[in-house]
Parts: sequence; C-alpha cells; structure tokens
Amino acid sequence: MRLLRNHVDAWPAHLLQKRLGRLFVSGTLLAAVSLVVGLGCTGRQLRDEARAASQHALRVAELRGSIAYLDEWMTASARLAAATGEHYWADRYNEALPKLDAAIAEAAGLASPETRGALASTTGEAHRDLVTMERRALSLAEGGDLASARALLDGPEFAYLKDVYASGIDGFEQDLAAFNAARTDALTDRAWLEAWGLALAAVVLVAAGLWVLWRARLKKAQARIITVARTDILTGLPNRQRFYEVAEVILAEQTPQGRALLLIDLDRFKSVNETFGHDAGDEVLKLVATRLRGLVRGGDLLARLGGDEFALVLGQDRALLQSGSEADAVAARIVMILADPFVINGTAVQIGASVGISVQDVPFMPVSDLMHRADVALSRAKLDGRRCVRTFEPEMDAEMRSRVLLERDLRQAVAQDAIVPHYQPLVDLRTGAVVGFEMLARWPHPTRGMVPPDVFIPLAEDLGLIGALTERLMRQACREAANWPHAITLACNLSPVQLCDPGLPEAIRDVLNETGLLPSRLELEVTESALVGDLALARASLGQLKVLGVRLAIDDFGTGYSSLRHLQSLPFDKIKIDRSFVAGMTDDIDSGKIVSAVVGLGRSLGLVTVAEGIETETIAGCLRDLGCDIGQGWLFGRPMSADQIATMLSGERVEHHSAPVAA
Repeated sequence: MRLLRNHVDAWPAHLLQKRLGRLFVSGTLLAAVSLVVGLGCTGRQLRDEARAASQHALRVAELRGSIAYLDEWMTASARLAAATGEHYWADRYNEALPKLDAAIAEAAGLASPETRGALASTTGEAHRDLVTMERRALSLAEGGDLASARALLDGPEFAYLKDVYASGIDGFEQDLAAFNAARTDALTDRAWLEAWGLALAAVVLVAAGLWVLWRARLKKAQARIITVARTDILTGLPNRQRFYEVAEVILAEQTPQGRALLLIDLDRFKSVNETFGHDAGDEVLKLVATRLRGLVRGGDLLARLGGDEFALVLGQDRALLQSGSEADAVAARIVMILADPFVINGTAVQIGASVGISVQDVPFMPVSDLMHRADVALSRAKLDGRRCVRTFEPEMDAEMRSRVLLERDLRQAVAQDAIVPHYQPLVDLRTGAVVGFEMLARWPHPTRGMVPPDVFIPLAEDLGLIGALTERLMRQACREAANWPHAITLACNLSPVQLCDPGLPEAIRDVLNETGLLPSRLELEVTESALVGDLALARASLGQLKVLGVRLAIDDFGTGYSSLRHLQSLPFDKIKIDRSFVAGMTDDIDSGKIVSAVVGLGRSLGLVTVAEGIETETIAGCLRDLGCDIGQGWLFGRPMSADQIATMLSGERVEHHSAPVAA
C-alpha cells in the first residue's frame, strides 16, 4: 500500500488528473452500458408480464360475457320448457350447464383465494339451488305439468336465489377486476423498484432518463390492458361489456323523448365465411364498422356485440321524435349502405343487414329490456325477408313464440318427409302439348293447414335445412319423373344458398344415379338473386352442373340484377319471364314491352323462353304471337300430386280453362 501511495505521489499532477478523468469517463460509460443492459432485460421481463396481464384481462372479460350469456341461456331454456313442454329446451339447458360450470371454475382459477372462497360459499350455494329448481321445473315440464313448472320458476324463492346469485356474480366480477388492477399495480411497483435499483448502481442522470422512458412504456401497456378489456379488437369499436356500461349511463339521462336502440345483424354473412374464408369475413366486419361509423353523431353509442351483430344507441343530439321517425331514418340508411357490395381481394361480396328497433317508452328502462325488445324486432325483420327494418311492438313476442314452434315443426317435417312435391305443367304454346312439369314444394301442416312456400322456404334457409329439404324433394320427384314419357322434363328450383354449396353437383349426380332419371330431362332453375355477388363462383357452379348434362334456366327474369352479360357468360338453356310482367302485359304497356323484349332476347341468344303466371287465353294468345315457346300457369293446370299426373298425361293436348283454378 505504501509503495502504491509513493508511486502515485510520484506522478505529475496533470497526468494524474488525466488518468482520473479517463477512469471517471470509463466508469460512467460502463455504468451507462450496465444500466442500458439491465434495463433492457428488465424491459423484456416487464413486457412479458404486461402481455400476461393483458391476456389475463382479456380472458376475464371473455369469461364475464360467457357466464352472463350461459346463465341467461339456461334460465330462458327452463322458462321455454315450462311454457311449451318441449324436450328440446331441456337439451339446450343440459348443454349449457357444464359450460357455465366450466366458465365459473376457470374464472375462479384466475381470482385470488379470498375471492374463490366467497364464490364457493354463498354464490355457489345459490347456483346449486338454482340448478336444482330449474332441473325440477324441467322434470315437471317433461311430465306435462307445465303450470307447476312455471309456478316454480315464477316463485319468490327462485327470484330470491337469482338475486343472490346475480349479486354474488357481480361481486365476483368486481373482485376479479380489483384483483387484476392489484396485479397491474404490483407490476408497476416492481418496475419502480427494479428501475431505481439499477439506477442507484449506475450514473443517476442516465438511470433517471432511461427509467422515464420505461415508465412511459409501462403506462402505455397499462392503458392497453384497459382498452383491450373494453374494445373489440377486430373493429376497434366498444365491445359488449363496454356497450352495456355506457348504455346504462345514456339511458339514465332525462330526455323529453325516449332513446332508441338499433340492433343490426348482417344477412348472408355465414355464407361469406363458408365461401371465402374467415379472413375475408373479418375484412367484411371491418368495412361494416367503417361504414357504420360514418352514420354516428355526437352522443351516439356504436358497438360490436359479437359475431355479425352490432348495436347503436341514438344520443340526445338527434331529434328523436315521438313517432321514432329519426330511428327509422337511421335504420333505413344502415340497410342502404350495407347493401352495397364489399370488395374483398378484388371480389365483390354482397351481404346486407336487418335492423330491429326498440324505443325507451318509460324512464330508466334497463338496457337488458331494451335489448330484448330490439332482438324480437330484429327476428321479425329477418322473418319478413331480410334487409328489413322493424320496430318492436308488444304483439311481436307472441309472434316470435309462434315462429319458434314453426321452426320445430319444420325440422320435424323435413326429417319425416312431410313436405311433398307437387307438379305444375309446362305447355308448348304452339301445340298445347305438355312438355314438362315444375316441381313445387307443399307443406300440409296438421294444424296450420297448407303453409305457403314463401314462409317455410326462407325459414329453411335460415335454419340450414334448405339443402336437405331440396335433396329429399328432388330425389322423390326424379324417382316419379323417371316413369313419365321420355319427352317430359322435370324442373326444380335451386336457392341462392345451394348455388354456393360446393357439394351441390355431387349431390345431384347421386340423385340422378339413384333414381335413373336421364340428366337431359332434369332442369334446374336459378333465380336472378342467386347471381348477385360473385359471378365467377356462380359460373363455376353452373358449369359443373352443366357437365352433368342437366338443363339450366334463369328464373324470374327481369325482376333482379341480371343482364345480357349474365345470359352470355353463363350456360343457361332457358329464360323464365316473371309472372308479374306476364299477368299485366295486356293492360300495362311497359309490361308488354318487357315481355316482348325478353322473348326477342331469348330468340337472338338461342334460348327457350318460358312465361309464368298465364291465367287467360288472351295472354296465352299474345305470348304465342310474340313467339314465346312454353307457358305455365293456372290456365293449363294447378299444381298437382304425383297421382294426378297420370290423368294430365293421358291426353296429347291440355284442356284450357277460362278461369284460374284455386291452388
């Protein structure tokens, strides 16, 4: 030590100062590098933990929604079982119960031990008691004692347990939120300690600057956790949880007139996912959100509730009238802007939207009540043909219950082949000879009577039954047509949904092979609406059908969006002129011109023309003079069963009737 001291003392002063300066600079740089490296490692760890906290918050938000949805699902199923006595609702209940238990168990696993204990005690007991009562109600309903089942579910004990359960779940969700907030706060505190610990080991100034930088990043991560928990990631709109929170505040405000809630559901969105893939479906949802944002004003609340469902609460800045005319105008605008095609990867995708409206007619109406009304109105809009707007009316509740029963009956009818084919003759207008029959579906319901096709066909499409229904009817019709004279053809209709089904050609090939009907005797009719959207997809599907050897016809020509381009590029053999033009051609000059133009167009393209809805000899004569090839309508015969076809085919010519025959 003495030698070192003597050695230092022997250095010149300026050299010693320079040496110490270099040591100080080197030490400072080393400290800065150490700080940068240390903070880099800390930052990576903090990002991982922030990401974990974000995922935790996301999962908590998802479980909140799942628990609320499944609880509503189970209660609604029990009540519907008590109202109808149908076993279907018990199955729905039993399907939802394990899912609810699993969701509660998973949520409990994300909570603190204290929260889990509280959930397992009072709330858990209430849940078990509710399940016991609901299962008892289901058992009573299955036994036919609907009154006792309803009394059990409407009783004070059930209501009390529901309140206890709801209060417990609300408290549980609040504890989860507090637990997540505490976790985030702990993460923040840890970041402070680690940053200051490294800062004290290095240069204070450098450490402070870098710590400020990481502190800003940490706050950004915290803000993102909160945003993610309340925002729909795909569209950037508020999610269901955030919607309910804000809507409760909006609806609690005093206004001269009630607020309006618009529930928006996309039409044919499922077919977009099935045809183009889920990535294309996501792009459509983003574009839908963009278009809807263009309608939002100050004070409005727009949210994506999930799937293809959106909600819009009109704010106080809108002049909402007692009649709800402002809500109607906004809804009509929504339907219009969403009817325009969406271009995805260079392909035009056509969907649409239906809107259900509910207006707050009493102060402080809960959001859940307003949502229920809007949902009922939305169901009515879809039932009325899609791309419709309907405002809730009290009688709609009963109508929706009737629809549920009709859906059940339709499923049974399809499974039991209760929907049968009838046949309407197609007649050569020049000779009067029967050249074919069009197969028409008929549903003789045991209590409702004859259910119109325009009621059960759209319902079958909504329920995903149209493919099975058409295949069953076509198989039966082809089997019967195989016994007709070889010159007689069979025409069957295809829905737009079926045209998008890649398995359609194979299914028709199987039907032809099974029944023995020659492909050239089968005609498949496609409406113009089926051609709207992806023309390339329609061309591919029709081309595969044409390869089978069947004939193709475009139905209801002139009522939709088809054009000469469609007729030239698609392999059609026939044009069917819509009955609305045929029926008015003798009284309406424009209808007559349209019919004449279509007949001329068919002749120039080498296509057979068929006129629908012929009811008088006068119209038949006019069509004959124009050069129309084939006629169809009550003048030549009403739709008949297979047993009546033999009588129709017994003569070479068809006896014309001067008046239509009732169907």
